[in-house]
Amino acid sequence: MNPHIPTIRDPITEITFWSRFGGAFCLLSPLLLFLAFFYVVPFANLIQESFRLTSLDGQVSDSLTLHQYIKTLSSSRIARVMERTFSMSVLTVVITLLLSYPIALLMIRIKSTPRTIILLVIFISLASSLIVRNYGWVVVLSDKGALNAFLQAIGLIQEPLRMMYSKVAIVIALVHFSIPFMVLPIYGSLLRQPRSLTEASLSLGGNSWQTFRKITLPLSLPGVFGGTVLTFALSMSAYVTPLMLGSPSSSMISQVAAEQLLVQLNFPYGSAIIVTLTVLTFILVAFYATILRRVFRADV
Repeated sequence: MNPHIPTIRDPITEITFWSRFGGAFCLLSPLLLFLAFFYVVPFANLIQESFRLTSLDGQVSDSLTLHQYIKTLSSSRIARVMERTFSMSVLTVVITLLLSYPIALLMIRIKSTPRTIILLVIFISLASSLIVRNYGWVVVLSDKGALNAFLQAIGLIQEPLRMMYSKVAIVIALVHFSIPFMVLPIYGSLLRQPRSLTEASLSLGGNSWQTFRKITLPLSLPGVFGGTVLTFALSMSAYVTPLMLGSPSSSMISQVAAEQLLVQLNFPYGSAIIVTLTVLTFILVAFYATILRRVFRADV
């Protein structure tokens, strides 16, 4: 390019670009600033802390090392807890999906008044405190709780079932917490489907099951993907629920990280556990998205 020839700027292109993305940028800028200050910067400090070395007397050196990650990946306790966290999270996702998809499908097919009532119940569940909900499950699942009393009253059991402080209690509470995060994305995905597709399938001789399997379910996979990812991420990072309803034998990885950070005051090791959990979660979500794109041809 000749340096003596001035560069000609196209004002039409600039105006078009700003008119397309300027409003969106202005609307998203508060959220981006919030994420930058309260997520990106703290997480960057967490990553930096995870590369530091802790001496025997508890002092943290300024030298950077992979010792904390080697310690995390070679620990048999971390491996067991990570496997337990993953299995319980997957189980929570499956149960939540099986319960939430019929609810979302029902909301599409019923009238506006009962649909509004269901949405109101979902929003009330979102607004209620997690600790209050967990205490509610303590009352229901305890040895002398409502569930055991009901089962004994109808003669199904003779002795109270031990449900509290176990994996069962944690999964039940996680499913209860995650249902709104699963129902709403699936409902939004179903709401965007043209009703004419279902009517065309039925008019061409397809029954309700064929219509659901070949039209409704494939077109709702983006909502299923969003709901399952949210549920999986919330379950993998759960801390309060397993702390209140679980036991040391059913502890999850967030509890181990909190133990290192808040009890042992081993910030580099705790930071390495959290970073490992975050990276592993992103890898699993990316793998899940790849399967949906290539196997089920879903637009996620």
